[in-house]
This record gives sequence, C-alpha cells and structure tokens, in this order.
Amino acid sequence: MAERAISPDTLDAFRIHRDLIDDYRQFTEGFVEIRDPRLAESVRNQSDRGAQWPDPWLSLNPTFAGGGTVDDLAATGTLLPETAALFRLGDHPLSLYKHQVEAIGTASNNDSYVLTTGTGSGKSLAYIIPIVDYVLRHRHLSGIKAIIVYPMNALANSQVQELEKFLGKSSDGGEGITYKRYTGQEQDDERERILARPPDILLTNYVMLELLLTRPNERAKLFGATSNLQFLVLDELHTYRGRQGADVAMLVRRVREAAHTKGSLRCIGTSATMSTAATVAEQRIEVAAVASKVFGTLVRRENVISETLIRATGAYADADLGPLVDARGTAEADDPVLSSGYDELARDPLAAWIERKFGLTEEQGSGILVRGAPTTVKMASKDLAATTGRTPEACQIAIQQTLLAGARTKNPVSGRPLFAFRLHQFISKGASVYVTLEPEGSRAIEHTYQMVLPGPPGDAAAERRLYPLAFCRDCGQEYFMVRWDQQRHAFVARTRMQIGDEQDGYLYIDTSDPWPADPIDRLPDVWTETSASGALRVTPSRRDRVPQAVVLNRMGELLERDDFPGNPNRIDAAWIPKGLLFCLRCGTTYHQARALEASKVVTLDQEGRSSAMTVLSLSIMKSLEQFKGLPKDVKKLLTFVDNRQDASLQAGHVNDFVLVGQLRAAIYAASTHAGEDGLDPLEYAQTLPTYLGLDPAHYAQNPHSFDIQPAKRALAKVVEYRALQDLRRGWRITLPNLEQTGLAKIAYPTAMALCEHEDSWGAAHPLLRAADPEKRKELVSVLLDEFRRVLAIDTDMFGQDHVDQLQRLSREHLTGVWTVEDGEPAPDVGYATLGAPRAGSSRTVLSISRLSLLGR
Repeated sequence: MAERAISPDTLDAFRIHRDLIDDYRQFTEGFVEIRDPRLAESVRNQSDRGAQWPDPWLSLNPTFAGGGTVDDLAATGTLLPETAALFRLGDHPLSLYKHQVEAIGTASNNDSYVLTTGTGSGKSLAYIIPIVDYVLRHRHLSGIKAIIVYPMNALANSQVQELEKFLGKSSDGGEGITYKRYTGQEQDDERERILARPPDILLTNYVMLELLLTRPNERAKLFGATSNLQFLVLDELHTYRGRQGADVAMLVRRVREAAHTKGSLRCIGTSATMSTAATVAEQRIEVAAVASKVFGTLVRRENVISETLIRATGAYADADLGPLVDARGTAEADDPVLSSGYDELARDPLAAWIERKFGLTEEQGSGILVRGAPTTVKMASKDLAATTGRTPEACQIAIQQTLLAGARTKNPVSGRPLFAFRLHQFISKGASVYVTLEPEGSRAIEHTYQMVLPGPPGDAAAERRLYPLAFCRDCGQEYFMVRWDQQRHAFVARTRMQIGDEQDGYLYIDTSDPWPADPIDRLPDVWTETSASGALRVTPSRRDRVPQAVVLNRMGELLERDDFPGNPNRIDAAWIPKGLLFCLRCGTTYHQARALEASKVVTLDQEGRSSAMTVLSLSIMKSLEQFKGLPKDVKKLLTFVDNRQDASLQAGHVNDFVLVGQLRAAIYAASTHAGEDGLDPLEYAQTLPTYLGLDPAHYAQNPHSFDIQPAKRALAKVVEYRALQDLRRGWRITLPNLEQTGLAKIAYPTAMALCEHEDSWGAAHPLLRAADPEKRKELVSVLLDEFRRVLAIDTDMFGQDHVDQLQRLSREHLTGVWTVEDGEPAPDVGYATLGAPRAGSSRTVLSISRLSLLGR
C-alpha cells in the first residue's frame, strides 16, 4: 500500500511500528529455513496475517475539561498564594484540569477521595498540590505530614523528579518544604539522615513501608514523627488486587495505628479504571466500596472523582468525508489543511470523525462523554470506506495522515497536541505447526494444537492424529515430535522439546525416498565399522540409536505385516528413539549424546523472552535515531518489568547483545575484506577497531580529551580479547558465532608454509609423509580448528594477569559495553589430551586419541 512521504525529521509512529514488526519478523523467521514448500508457505501465510502480531489497537488521549489555574484557586482561598507561586511553568501559572481542581477542593475540605482518570491526566499533581499547601499552612508543625506509597520504585523516582521541578533540588525544597525518597535504593548515610530528620513528605513503596513497621529503630524514628500526619496516598490503587490488595489493606490499618495521628487522616487513592460497571455512576459506587475497604475509612461515592472530557474538534457531515479521503488517501496527495495550524485542523471534518471513532463517545442515558472502546486503524478504515464509498486502503492512509498531523499540531494556549494517540501492539511467541501422518503433498497443516483432527460427522475412521514439528537447524527437514505409547501401541504427540526418556523421539517421513529396513549405507561413517569378514556393520555403541523403519496408520498406530496390503492409510516412517544424533536428510551429525535437543532442531516457538525483548527494544531505538529533528533527551525507551531481577537480567542481555552484535559486525566486515583465505586472528587488534568505526563518545571516558590515543589503544586490546573469546564454539542457540553460521572463516597463514616444508614431516606417519601439501593443510586446519573451538590456545591473552591489565585500562579510559569489569574471571581455557577425557570432564577438554571422534 502506497503511503504519503513524511519528512525524515517528523516522528511517525506508524513507520516505527512497521519497522518494529519487520525486525521482529526477521528475528523469528531467522532460526530455520523450512525445507517443505507447503509448510513454508503455510507459516509465511500465518505471518502475513499477523498471527503473532495482530493489528495494533489505537487509542486517543482525550481532551480534559479545563478548571482554571493555580492562581485562580489562590484567588478563591483554596490555595495559598505561596503555593500558587511554586507551581508555575516559567512565568505562567500552572493550568489545571477540572478533575484536578475537584480533587484539590475535596482535599481542602479534609475529605478522603479517589481520583480515577486516564494516563496523562495529571493525577500526581492532584495530591501533591494540596499536600504542599497544607505544609505551607502549618509550617509550625514538625514531622511527616504526608506518606505517598507507590507500587514500583520507578514511579517513586519519577515523582521525585516532578517535585524537584516545582520545589527545587535543595535538601529543604522550596519554601522550606522537605521531601525524601525512602524505598531501599538509598545509601546508608542518606537513610540515617532521613531517620534523624524526617521530611514533610515521605515517598516510599508498600514493601518498604511494611519493613519500616517491623524494624524497631526505623519504626521508632519515622513513626515517632507522624503525629501530624494528614495524608496517606496510595498511587496506582488499581494494582492492589486479590491477596496483595488484602495485604495492603491490612498494612494501611497498621500504619494508621502506628502513626498516632492527631485529628483525621485524609486517605487518597489514584487509579486508572478500577471498575467494569456500565455507567460512570455505577463505577463510582464500586470504586468507593473498594477504596473504603482498602483504606479502612469511608470514601463517599461523591468523592470518587472521574475525568471530565470535552471534544477538541467540531461537528461534521458524512458528505464532507469523501473529498478529504481523496485529498489525503494517496502517496501523491498533500492536503494543505494538514499543515495549516491547530484551529483549522480542529475544524476539519475528518479530524472530528477520528476523534469520535477513536477517542470519545456519549454514555447512554446520561450523555456524559466517556472514552470510546479502542479499535484498530484497519477496522476504522473499513467503516470510513463504507461511509464514503472509497477504498479501505485510501481511507487507512487518510486516517493515518490526519492522526500524524494532529500529533504535530499543538494548541497555542496549552501546548498540547490535537491528537495524542498510542498504538497498543500485542506480540506473542511463534506458534508451533502441527501436521497429520500423511504424505507431504496431502497432509493437513494446522497452527493451533488439538490432539486429533476430526473427519466428516459420523465417520470416526477418518480421524487423524496431529503432531507438532521440529526442524533441522541446518537443512530445515521436518521431524514429528512423538512419544511411544506402549499401551496404545501407537505414537502420540510430544509437546516438550527436551527428551525425557527412551520412549521420546521423532518420526521421519520421506515418501520419495523411504527409510530402508537395512539403513547401513545411510548411516554416518563414524557409526559404522568393518568386521573381520570385511562386512560393514554398526558400531556397538550406536546399535540402539539406529532409526528403525516402521509402518503406521493416520492415528500413529503401528501396523503389523498382515495389515500392509491394500491399506490406503499406511505411511512409511522412521522411528528415531531417544533424540536426534544425525539428520536423516542432510547428514549433520551430533557427537554429544546429551546435547540439548534445541541445539539440533528448532520449533517455531523457540524465540527466548529476553532475546525478543532485546530485538524489540533495539528496533525502536534504531527507528528513533532516524528522526533527526527529535531531541536527544527524548529518544528514550521506557519498559516495565515485574521485579528487579528481571530488570537486571534484561539490562545485561541488552548490553551483551549490543556488544556481540557490534563485535561480530566488525569481524564479518573484516572477513569479507580478507576474501576466501579467511581472517587471521592475530590481526584482530589492528583490523577490528577500524571496522567498528566507533566514535570516542561510544567508548571513551573522556571523549573530548586532548589525547584520545590511550583510549583507542585500550579499546583495541579489549576488542582483540573479546574477539578471540568469540573463537570458541558458541553455546547460545539464538546467537551462534559467525563461524557456525558460515559467515566467517578463520585462517592460519603459516599452515601452508609448514605443510610444504618436507623436512618437518620426516618423522610423521607414512600417510602424512606421502600426502601432498594441500591434504596436509586440510588436516592441520581441522586439528587447529578443534583446538581453537575449545580455546586450547597457549597465550598470555587469556591469563589472569592480562585480564587484570584490561580491567585497569577499562577503569582509566573506557566506558559502556567496552569495559572489562572488575571481578570478571579469566576465560576457561581448554586443553587437548592424547588420552580419553575423564568422566564428567569439562567440554573444554579435547581428546585427540586414536579412539576419539577426531582420531577416527
């Protein structure tokens, strides 16, 4: 679908979304190239239909009714003039929404309340302003006046920044108001200062508040200073549900008991939608009941304050919409209204239609404006097409261009855009693919799991069992994931990748070349040996792992010989017990019997959560970098996770991904430049920093230093160290190294000279003495490759002294992902042995005995 070109300096949410889906699709489809064309086409069609990424929901931030300014509240006596003087933006008093004014008025009447409004509605100011006003009115009172409780530290940290904006960054705050964060993130000396001199406003989280009640010293010092406590705020009240809600309700009661507050305590809750009731009036009743239970005090329904919405656009007629779609619905169209200014765009009929479609609707009965149900641009474009008689594609482009214009166009008074819209994209893991036991050209292909695919009604014999598929990581050959059911005498579906016992395995089907009853000629060379009579036979250690030819029906039941003739439903297959040791199609052999199945085969739902999050995050940041007109300080991505451990894990994963990605990009570029001979690792320090092309700001502690050379030398040493470590065979399934993917070749420049020097081979095996230099070089390269892949390399580079030196250089010159952190251990260097490795020895031990795989 053609779309109108947007200036590269203009932020385009739809373009970011398209790039995001494209990047994620490449990521999920990059694990395997499916060999069967019918399967590949079916999976491709699923992606095209957006099975993992359905069309995003679009919602508009509505326009809230204004309520005046803080100066207006000061004029009526609701606020002190000193309070109004603090809450200003430059020289202008802070403008407030109607619901904020209602909340401030309720607090000034000493009433508890709950504010239930949407995102971006200024809920925090609705309680911060009355708290600050109370502190200024009662400067003579000591101790804590307000406790604000957040469900997450990130929200508490954000609120501290909001307070700093209005009250200043001094330790006392503006006008002598003190505020402190006490969430467990503080250093010991900061905690001691807070305990010694409790602030007027304490910001914490519910877990820390619980701990304060159980720690005698902190309880005595903080709750000993709460006799003048007037406000208890629970931000994001809707997060406290079920058992957690009951725990928080009990915590509130214990806080009130420990505080010994003189007079009434105003309990305030802020929340997004807390009720699914049909009308605003019913929602207030439900929210008031829940809040009263949580706070242990009466919250009247009239004190449940909801948002008051107004329309930002005018009226429209359906007849006006068609010409506007014509003016905006093609790549060449450029309607001047889209860049004409706020007032004209607010009068635009299509803008009015969009606000009603995505933003506001009238509540039945009351006529109150409420938020409309979210919908997608594609669904809305179909409705607009039905109204205007234009194509859905043209309507979609027109809607998107009008939305983007509304996002760029600011109200000259409030500075807020006409349309602040959000795209809500849900992304799921890839779904497995399921097929029936039938020939490749006729088997059913499904993408949702069920045990049996039914036949026509009343025909039980037509039922067919469904099996999930796994695919060879090298050639894309499909394998049926099965488990042998002895009681049913049949193969049933296995849904877990890892092999549990000897009953788990795979079925292989190739109707054009069935697996033979005697497969000796199709087994890997290392599986066979020559007997004393000269016949080829299977080695004893592999006899129980040889794939067995079986004949099955469509329910996976094993057929006996007598059932073969005339059976139209028979299918020839190969039963692979205990896991895959070699691919029956491409011959790739796996010599470690206990290796994870995921390292051999892949299913379509194998993308890891951390890897997926990293890919999505980097895609968004990459898109933001393309918008040159966007200030640097707003090119940020905010993510929320359930706990600190998940956040730490994800941050580490992103850093590792960025480091490995940049490093391998440089190795790939250098390998490409080196040509067919491959890249010499001894040249890493000289070549890779050049191909990285990093700006000093990306790696140097002081990028503007008069002498940047020490930082460059430190970077070269770290890059060489990291790149040499990457020579080891990778263990990360979703991030194999370049050699494993065939994108890089390692060269041994002196190997050919050695192989051509005949005197050096005088004492070698007769076969080596007689071999030509090219054959010797091939053998030497294989041997050196095996040494290198376990890091069996004799070099000071991997010694602890060198690692300590890199850590010192990092402390002095480097920053970011290019540092070697203190405490990082030296690499686990491997070694080669002429004997057999000991049982349970590390994978870094390479056996090169004559009985080893390499020796054979």
